[in-house]
Amino acid sequence: MTLIGRPLTRREDPPLLTGRGQYVDDVTPPGTLHAFFVRSPLAHAAITAIDVTEARAAAGVAAVYTAADLAALGVGPLPGGENLPPGSLNPEHHVLASGKALWAGEPVVLVVADTPERAADAAELVAVDYEDLPAVTVALDAAANGAPLLHEGATSNIAFRKRLTAGDADAAFQGAAFRVRQRMTSQRIAPVALEPRGVLAYPADDGRLTVRLPTQRPHGSRDWLAKILGMQATEIRVLAGDVGGAFGAKGPIYPDQVAVIAAARALHRPVKWIEERSESFTATTHGRDQVADLELAADAAGNIVAMRGTVHASFGAYFTPNAPGSLLGRLGPMLPQGYRIEHFDVELIGVFANTTPIGPYRGAGRPEGAYFTERLVDMLARETGLDPAEIRRRNFIPASAFPYTTCTGLTYESGDYHAGLDLLMQKLESTASCAPDTLAPFASGAQPGGTGGRSPRGQARPTPPGTLVGRGIATFVEPGGIVPRVPGPDGTIGDQATVTVAADGKVTVAVGTSGHGQGHETAFAQLAADLLGVDYDDVTVVFGDTDTAPFGYGTFGSRSLAAGGTAIHNACQAVLDAARRVDAPMPVADAAARLGGITASGSSGAPQETYASGAYGCEVAVDPETGQVTLLRVIAVDDCGVQVNPLLVEGQVHGAVAQGVGQALTEQVLYDETGQPMSASLMDYAVPFAETLPNIESYSVVTPSTVNPLGVKGMGESGTIGVTPALVNAVMDALSPYGIRHLDMPLTAEKVWHAINETAGRSE
Repeated sequence: MTLIGRPLTRREDPPLLTGRGQYVDDVTPPGTLHAFFVRSPLAHAAITAIDVTEARAAAGVAAVYTAADLAALGVGPLPGGENLPPGSLNPEHHVLASGKALWAGEPVVLVVADTPERAADAAELVAVDYEDLPAVTVALDAAANGAPLLHEGATSNIAFRKRLTAGDADAAFQGAAFRVRQRMTSQRIAPVALEPRGVLAYPADDGRLTVRLPTQRPHGSRDWLAKILGMQATEIRVLAGDVGGAFGAKGPIYPDQVAVIAAARALHRPVKWIEERSESFTATTHGRDQVADLELAADAAGNIVAMRGTVHASFGAYFTPNAPGSLLGRLGPMLPQGYRIEHFDVELIGVFANTTPIGPYRGAGRPEGAYFTERLVDMLARETGLDPAEIRRRNFIPASAFPYTTCTGLTYESGDYHAGLDLLMQKLESTASCAPDTLAPFASGAQPGGTGGRSPRGQARPTPPGTLVGRGIATFVEPGGIVPRVPGPDGTIGDQATVTVAADGKVTVAVGTSGHGQGHETAFAQLAADLLGVDYDDVTVVFGDTDTAPFGYGTFGSRSLAAGGTAIHNACQAVLDAARRVDAPMPVADAAARLGGITASGSSGAPQETYASGAYGCEVAVDPETGQVTLLRVIAVDDCGVQVNPLLVEGQVHGAVAQGVGQALTEQVLYDETGQPMSASLMDYAVPFAETLPNIESYSVVTPSTVNPLGVKGMGESGTIGVTPALVNAVMDALSPYGIRHLDMPLTAEKVWHAINETAGRSE
């Protein structure tokens, strides 16, 4: 192998950097109509009347649709939540609000006109009468007895309960030498992709429906649309094109997109809708929004013996298909992380509230689980007097124990958590960003006059005199590579790939695993070129079009290489087998020339998930006069198994770290007591700037996966999992002289300043 492991630059970047990308809004067929939505201004309201008479008569208007109009066209409800526990609430989610509006921003009426401006003007003429109802926006409030009920026929807003147990947690807590408990919040955040959502739909010449959709799941979207619209999947073509950021939020099919597609089908005209940035904060799914009441118990030597508690998760007004899995399949089962915990008792509670629906957001349950556990482990370190690194070492699953089945039933196939932590601590302690005497051996909130030091990856930020300095670490395990055990259209389970070697030696790799910015074209081409022994530049990769790419479940959950890569591997092996049947041994290109071309297909099947791991560290400075937190340093150590392209791996670390830092320090979706969004623009929602981040130092250890032929593990979300608890732990370390034990994210200057001054006031 000569290409696997090489840091080749991304081949997909030049078109994007030179303005030759093809996003949804770059395509406008002749005669295209434009859509605009009337959205509910209220979080909870009965819709008593809708009058669209004036809007339908407005200049340029082609059609106006209400829920009743779409029902008359045979448009069904959206798919509900998947893999729910028995007895769960799973209410129907109509494409346009029918009878009630359940969140501020829910689509109520669709207006279609010949220009975007005329569609927006006509929408102003739609009259909707609302009867305001009490709203509830917070998970714990929504779960409480007597809370305003969202869904008709329900006796509460609790959608499901699931309890995970092992051993005897209560007995373990009774006999424990140390116990720590904390209520912690992983706040609601918005994905803020560079490209907002959109859709373009038009009838093709052959009578089929063509849909350009910025999606992570082209085949899944096609199949959902077929069911909702009462069509056959073969009657619909979905093209993803270029996708300007997704992060999980472009995985579901949305009600507004379905309405536009239904309008195009009914009008026999192209119809386009591009989401405005203000809409994206209320109409695109949010992430996180969980509250955990958890506790850890340890024996006198600092060995963790038990965890117990409750996690409440708000899912907004309705379920998106795989949102419940972020709590049920990711957060809850992943709470043990990389630790040997024998006794476990945690109840998971999902609730509905009058807020934008929750969907997967980079990590989807894994960042929350790691955050809750790693905060508790840091608290336990202080309780026991052990160094934060040492208490983790004492409790890690040893490398010799793999494959290891956790108390929640997950089987980690391989790993070396001690090696990752040891490398992190080596890097932290050898090149600290502050004067050595202020951070040795582990920061304790000292007040230095540091001069700053040089890290291996560039100049570290200087530490301003008089600031509080803190250091925090976090370790984590990241599941990835999930393959749903639901057969594809041909009855085969798994993502598919087809590899064709033409007679001239050129190779085309068609794969169902669709990329949206991760570097799939580069990594998949490297993989195929290496396996086939052909020139990298002779390989073309095709995905994102349901007509030209074989079936795939989509790109989510750090699964692309484990699933799509395995499918490519198996297809390449089939090509090589065909080449070997030629009269004499020869390179595959020569065999293809002899045979007039070779084509073969392969499937990933449904192997066990992979389990990557990592150890992250942060150093911070906190100004006690203002509460401002300055991130001085981020060190990331990741184990994602075999790396096909280390440069792509590092790029994933950088992007994910930026989003994890945003959650830790600045980002939060807020609502007032009536359910009105308080952070519905980039004036009010604070994403991190480039200046927010120092140089990110990225390192790796490698323990190959044993469950796929490539030895790869998931990588796309590790930064959001590792950096958030490490950064919060660092800030809590800096604030320890004030006796501040915990603050919920985001750690804004105002929040930190108030905590410092409240503590100082109590001590006077």
